Amino acid sequence: MWENADYGPFDEENDDKKKIDVGIAVPCRLCENAFRRLRLTMRYCMECKRGFCEGEHGNFAPKTRARCVQCGPHA
Repeated sequence: MWENADYGPFDEENDDKKKIDVGIAVPCRLCENAFRRLRLTMRYCMECKRGFCEGEHGNFAPKTRARCVQCGPHA
């Protein structure tokens, strides 16, 4: 596992964005909730501020706001 990581549950007072911004890896919240799997990430959703897996559970592209599949573009 990663040396500098937070394995705890999501905390709205100290969200994943704040942790990632200071170099702390967090669990992908979708993997954690849907599959009970621990997968650490340094990506977060700009809408809900929760960590997500790049490519599988969200999209991060230059000059765009990253969004997880729960918050992402809906038709």
